[in-house]
Amino acid sequence: MQGIVRHTLRNLNSMDAVDDVIAASKAWVDGDTVILDFQRLHTTWPDTTVSLAAALDYLRTHRRMKFIPDHLHFNQSKTWLHAPRAISELSKNDYPTNVVWRYDSEREAQLLADAFMKSLTDLVVCESGVIDTLNWCIYEVLDNVFQHSHADRGFVMMQVHTRNRTCVLGVTDTGRGIHRAMVDAAHGSSVDPTRVRTADSAIAHALEQGVTSKGKDNQGNGLHGLRRAVEINGGQLSVRSGRGSWRYRDAAVTTAIDVRRPLLDANSSHSTTVDWRLDCAKAVSINEALGRPEIESAVLEAITTAEDYYRIDATELEALVGSRQHGSEVRTRIRNYVTAGAGQVVLDLRGIPLVSSSFADEVMGKLALEMGELEFRRTIFVDGASPVNRGLIERAIELRLQSGT
Repeated sequence: MQGIVRHTLRNLNSMDAVDDVIAASKAWVDGDTVILDFQRLHTTWPDTTVSLAAALDYLRTHRRMKFIPDHLHFNQSKTWLHAPRAISELSKNDYPTNVVWRYDSEREAQLLADAFMKSLTDLVVCESGVIDTLNWCIYEVLDNVFQHSHADRGFVMMQVHTRNRTCVLGVTDTGRGIHRAMVDAAHGSSVDPTRVRTADSAIAHALEQGVTSKGKDNQGNGLHGLRRAVEINGGQLSVRSGRGSWRYRDAAVTTAIDVRRPLLDANSSHSTTVDWRLDCAKAVSINEALGRPEIESAVLEAITTAEDYYRIDATELEALVGSRQHGSEVRTRIRNYVTAGAGQVVLDLRGIPLVSSSFADEVMGKLALEMGELEFRRTIFVDGASPVNRGLIERAIELRLQSGT
């Protein structure tokens, strides 16, 4: 008989908290209302947070359960771990970081990947190749949900730590899992049947170059490309699927299997969580990771002109020119464009009546100081500025160079 049950959630500082919910759900009745007590919740790391969100979604969808949050602190509620946000709530004016997102198609995966890339471009000064690497890896992992897991949807959360210049992402689904996907594809694909007898060995095999569950016509570069990018960058990567796990940290690989780990459904839902950390202060090349020739940065494609320079349109700048905070984001974006290979960047100020002095200082003044005036004048240009705006910009540059700080 349906009823009301209460479950006190452990702190999400390890995947044990998610396993605890799944184990408890075995005693719940389909259609139950579950009061989730969040009083112990203090940590919302991407891997554990998206895994919990995915597990709750599965129980809602497949077992008709209703979850009511209790004692959920405001700071943790802002992650939407209890009710992941849909792509329709994605706003071009807000950064999608520190929030659990649900995506239901490859198109939605691409929209989220684009939004995450823009966030990193605006918020963190990245060394060469970091943003392009993130862009490639995000979409590949998001798309794995549909290509390999056979899940209806995926869940993702990204955190950007501006002070230590790191980016952390967690992606999860409640599909069949890597072990089942590899076993099912063992014949007629690049999968070696002798390498997929256990969940942990199947994960390790999936991370090798050229191995894919999609048949011999596919390249199998997805998880391997992510692994190589993390190795080159010196970051961290963990993959947890079914009862197996694989981890790369401090240049060492560890694997494990836990035969007691509870599964949402032993036949159809082993779940997979991929969690990785990139060090934005260390250069990385996705081309090197994939073993392909160097190609132009995807970061610059949207701002490339026919004349072979890079332009930031007035439509992008119009809502930003009034504040110092937005100025800092524009300056970071420009620095990332230059690092990505933009030889000349033009700011289009046509139609913008007035640029605030704080914005002019935060963008142009500080860029001139950071780059040096000569290099700044060779690289950064303003087009279409009114005489008043041009005067404000030149004055901001002059004052910032005079102060030297």
